[in-house]
Amino acid sequence: MTKKEYDSKAKETPSKILQCATRLFGRRGFNGTTIEEVTRESGISRGALYWHYKSKSELLGAVVERLQKEYLDVFMTDVLSAGPRPIDRILRIFKFNARFALEHTDLVHCLRNLSLELSPSEDKNVKAFFNIMDQQRSFIVRLIKDAQKDGSVRSDLKAEIMAAVILAIHDGILLQWTAFDHLFDGRELVWSFRQIMLAGLGANIWASGSKED
Repeated sequence: MTKKEYDSKAKETPSKILQCATRLFGRRGFNGTTIEEVTRESGISRGALYWHYKSKSELLGAVVERLQKEYLDVFMTDVLSAGPRPIDRILRIFKFNARFALEHTDLVHCLRNLSLELSPSEDKNVKAFFNIMDQQRSFIVRLIKDAQKDGSVRSDLKAEIMAAVILAIHDGILLQWTAFDHLFDGRELVWSFRQIMLAGLGANIWASGSKED
């Protein structure tokens, strides 16, 4: 192996480990995934993994950083690009998450499983994960409150509660799609979810769009 090939492989290894860990955390959860499974799926030795990530917690930290950069940061930027109207930004939430779930299934499953499995602790990487969840929730709450101010979303319900319902049903939709994909068309399932949620929010555009959006 030439030095150039060696250097290229060395650069690829952390990325490969990270991708495999993300996939395994999404399938088995963090606690249910062993270092041996990560090394086996990555095709590397235990020593090679520990060269890049000193512990399983540090590996979790790398996955969390990936979730921040590749999901949450992109999510917020995309939603804000929908325009100045709060209701358009709320509608973009549903569209973005549906598209992202189709294109980045491993990341979405990882995010969902970690949110179900992890409990708040003093571990800095667990704290970083819950910080992602808090950022997402707070972002959606702000959008709903802005929409309540301009009258496009009902104001008789707390924005915090509506955000929690949106996130909870979104996770449930993902679970249904994963477990019963032979029964549901993914686009129709997401489109129906969007119609029901927008109608419940009291938005005037509850019947807009098509199943192809």
